[in-house]
Amino acid sequence: MTGRPAATAPRPYRFPEFERTRLPNGLGVWLIPLPERELASVHLLTDAGAASEEEPQAGIAALVAQLLVTGTRRLDAAAFAETTERLGIEVSSESAWDSARAGFTALGAKLEDGLALLAEMVREPRLDEGEFDRLKAERLNDILQARADPGRLADERFLREVYAPGVPYGRISAGTPESVDGLDIEAARAFHASRYAPAVANVIIAGAIRPDAALASVTAHLGDWRGTGPGHRTIEPTARGSGRRVMLVDRPGSVQSELRVGHLGIDRAHPRYFAAMVMAALLGGVFGSRLNRRLREELGYTYGARCAFDPRRSTGPFTATAAVQTEVTVDAIRELLGQLERIRTDPPTESELAEVRDYLVGVFPLRFETTTGIASALEPMAIYGLPDDYWHTYRTNLEAVTVDEVQAAATELVRPDEALILLTGDAAAIRDELATSGLGSLEVVPAT
Repeated sequence: MTGRPAATAPRPYRFPEFERTRLPNGLGVWLIPLPERELASVHLLTDAGAASEEEPQAGIAALVAQLLVTGTRRLDAAAFAETTERLGIEVSSESAWDSARAGFTALGAKLEDGLALLAEMVREPRLDEGEFDRLKAERLNDILQARADPGRLADERFLREVYAPGVPYGRISAGTPESVDGLDIEAARAFHASRYAPAVANVIIAGAIRPDAALASVTAHLGDWRGTGPGHRTIEPTARGSGRRVMLVDRPGSVQSELRVGHLGIDRAHPRYFAAMVMAALLGGVFGSRLNRRLREELGYTYGARCAFDPRRSTGPFTATAAVQTEVTVDAIRELLGQLERIRTDPPTESELAEVRDYLVGVFPLRFETTTGIASALEPMAIYGLPDDYWHTYRTNLEAVTVDEVQAAATELVRPDEALILLTGDAAAIRDELATSGLGSLEVVPAT
C-alpha cells in the first residue's frame, strides 16, 4: 500500500425519535422506543450534583449518590443485591457537577420490576450509617491516593490554582479531605430530602419499550412522588489571577513531569460551542492533532498530548495536558505554548479542518450503539435545556464550522499569555531552568 485509504462520505444517521412529557408532579419523562432492541436503559436524573451542595458540605452529593445502591428502607444491602441479581440488572448511581444519575439496563421484560426498584431506591433509600461511614472512609482514602499519583495530583492542583478562592470549580466534585471528613449521615439524609425531588428530575427510558406502557409504569411508580427541590447554585467562576504564571508541585525523584496548561474555558451555552469543539479537536483532541503531532510524533517528548474544554452549566476549564520526560520539561512547555499561540495565528488549512471535522462526524453514531448510549445522549438535553432537534442537527452543526470560525474561536478562547502552567515533578532537577526560562513567575510548592 503506497498511501492510506481515502475516507468515504459518512454514512447517513438519524438519531432515534423520542417522546417527552411532564407529569403533574413536575417529573420530566423522555421515551425512546427502539423496537429492534432487546434491552431497555433507564436513567433517572435529578438536580443533586456537586453544584447543588454548599461548600462546607462539599462531597455530600457524591456520597449520597453512592448510598442509593446500598439498600432501601425495605431492603438492606444484602437483600438489595439479591434483588438486582434475581432481576438480572446492575443498578448504578453517581453524581457529576450538574446532576446526579441513578439507572439500570435490563431486558425489556424486566423493565417494570427494575423501574419499581429504581423508584424505591431514589424515593426511600436506606441511608444506613454504617454504609455511609464505609463510603466516606473509601472516599477519603481515594482522595489521599489521588495525591500520590502525579497525574491526579496535577489535575487537582490545576483546578485549585486556575479558579479564584471560593469558586466551587476550584476543587474536584467529590470534595476535599477537610469537607468530606466533616460529613455525617444526618447531612446525607438532609441532602437527599431536599435535593431528590420530581420537580427537578427527569426519567429517560431507551430501548425495548412501548411508550404508552412505559409512561404508565413511570406514572405508577413515580407519579405520586412529591417535592420541589431548591435547584442548583449559580456559580460565577473567576480566575485566580491575571498573566501567565508557573507553579511547580515538587515530587522529589519523579522521572516525569505532568503538565497542565490552561485557563477558564466556556460554559455549555456558549455561542461558539461547536466551533470550540472542532478547534479543540484540531489542537489536541484527536491522534493527529497539532499538539500530539508536535510533542509526540516529531519530538518524542511524550506518549500523548491533548487538550479539551470542560463545559458545564457555568464556565469550566480549558486544559492542555502531557506527561513528559524530566529533562525536556521546559522545552516541552515552550512547544506546548507555541502550539496554543499557533492555533490563534495560523489558521488550519481546509484539508486539515476537513480531516478533523470528518472524523468527528464519522464517529458520531458510535456513541449510540447501545441503549445506554442513546439514553445518555438525552441527558444534556434534559440538564441544559438543549432543543429537541439537538442530535438531529449535530452533524450539520459540525460540518458547518469553517476555517474562519475555528480561527475566531481560537483567538477568543485560547489565551496562552493568561495561562496557568502547573506541573508536578522533581524540583531539584528542573527548578533552576524553570526560574530562568522566562515562561512566567515561578512558585514551587510541596505535594501536599
